[in-house]
Amino acid sequence: MSAIRILVVDDHEVIRRVICSLLSSDPTLDVVCQTADGEQAVLKAKELQPDLVLLDISLPGISGIEAAKRIRKISPNSHIIFLSQHDSLQVVESAMRMGGHGYVAKIDAGSELLRAISTVSAGGQFISQRIVSQGWRTNQPGRADT
Repeated sequence: MSAIRILVVDDHEVIRRVICSLLSSDPTLDVVCQTADGEQAVLKAKELQPDLVLLDISLPGISGIEAAKRIRKISPNSHIIFLSQHDSLQVVESAMRMGGHGYVAKIDAGSELLRAISTVSAGGQFISQRIVSQGWRTNQPGRADT
């Protein structure tokens, strides 16, 4: 089985480094590109057709939510997991409606990100336990396997 090819998108270089370091601990994952803004995310997704895009919501230029909408059109086989500091149900619902397959609160990335990638790559959906505990219901867009 080939490695899961991942595009990491976050405007904070330190966060990207930490994410990539975490992902490098798993030999089944391959970070093929990192970028800091939504426009570049769309261009790189079109060029690389990654298996998975880890996407922040607050990005310079176009938001992660708008980038996800565009990525779903140009790279329809790419799964999208939002990795964000935003944990309000409204933001999560908007993100999932725009094509998200998962949503991980950044504060919980260390404990949940690898599980989210595994779940989403296997065809499921993942929502951080933090979001579920706030009242996320499985009948909302993007039902979660947590």
